[in-house]
Amino acid sequence: MGSELSGLQIFKYLPAAKKLPDANCKKCGCPTCMAFALKLAKKQIEIEKCALAPEELKEIVHEAVKIKQHEYTIGIEHPVKTGGETVMFRHDKTFVNRTVFAVTLESSDENFDKKLERIKNFQIERIGETFKVDAIHLKDTGNFLSSAAKVKKSGFPVIAESDDTEALISLKAENPLIITKNSDSFKENLVAVSAEDIDSLETASKEKLKNGYKKIVLNLPLKKIRETVEELTYIRRMAVLEKFEPMTFPVMVKIPHEKNIAKTAAAASLLICRYANIIIFEDFDEAMMAALFTLRQNIFTNPQKPLQVESKVYEFNEPDENSPVILTTNFALTYFAVANELESLPFGSYLVVTPSDGMSVLTAWSADKFTADIAAKTVKKFNLAEKVKRKAIIIPGLLSHMKDELENALEGWEIIVGTIEACEIPDFIKSLDYTKA
Repeated sequence: MGSELSGLQIFKYLPAAKKLPDANCKKCGCPTCMAFALKLAKKQIEIEKCALAPEELKEIVHEAVKIKQHEYTIGIEHPVKTGGETVMFRHDKTFVNRTVFAVTLESSDENFDKKLERIKNFQIERIGETFKVDAIHLKDTGNFLSSAAKVKKSGFPVIAESDDTEALISLKAENPLIITKNSDSFKENLVAVSAEDIDSLETASKEKLKNGYKKIVLNLPLKKIRETVEELTYIRRMAVLEKFEPMTFPVMVKIPHEKNIAKTAAAASLLICRYANIIIFEDFDEAMMAALFTLRQNIFTNPQKPLQVESKVYEFNEPDENSPVILTTNFALTYFAVANELESLPFGSYLVVTPSDGMSVLTAWSADKFTADIAAKTVKKFNLAEKVKRKAIIIPGLLSHMKDELENALEGWEIIVGTIEACEIPDFIKSLDYTKA
């Protein structure tokens, strides 16, 4: 039986399903055995409430509620979550918490302030989201307390690596992830368990659990990338499929300094996909990070919920009655590709976004989520006719076959077939009569 129990799966073990004399006894507080089964499936009641539940069902339920991978939070001011994954592959359900990107800073580095400021100032925006480095890996090479204070002031969550117990205790209030050989003082804190190979890591994790550690991150060394990916896959399989407790923790991998930044990017790409929860970079490169942010965003997008924007009229560069009107769907990638080009125009424009369930232009058309009727209702809903003199709408080039249909639905409007590629939009609009240049 799968880990997600349904009410019907539970019900078949209960007295009512077996037509026993004590069926629907109401002693559990529910009117029927079926009602109890449905509540139990939703985790709204405990199996112990049913005195007649067979031991087989109790074992199944207890197995089903076991945690697959623990979820933890690092930091206070700008906290970041790690772990909490429940599937092997994102298309099975979805991945939950994005891989945490941390950058190493040595506490005694004479350029510490400049490096921290550089990391702090770096960010990119993509599809409506802003991305920054998630955490600082502060490695104790001297002057630790002073450097830790600077990281604290920056607001970054900290992964603190030191064997100075007193220094680490001073960081407890910041909710750090701690890497130390002296971990016995931090049993209540989030602590990294380190080992040189997968068998030793499993043994170390078991030992920490036996000794009362509450929160653990598995610190896996990077070897040959293929070997590391195999080990990460083994850990995720043991956590998600077997629910083997010593492996049910987030996994952290550090990528050491590499002269060839492309090799670092390639290694990180594999680790994002399979299955590192935290990646520590000893090298920081803005271009590499931008590429990895993009990959990470794609991997951690819920495949069951396409990225979409609100259906409405978006205005760019203070449009007026002489501005062009462009029409597209509410698929986020399409919207931001078009929006980026409209922002580059030396004059204003209106972008009408239809409610298309987050589908791209052709996908929405083929699924009847972009029809002439839907487009007409959207244009009328936002009173576009009152905003512009020239009643003309530029549609995506991929929808050229809808020109006549749209003109019939949008009476009084001229339909102009636009470009297929978003990057061609500025030159196309400038070739029309809208530009004042």
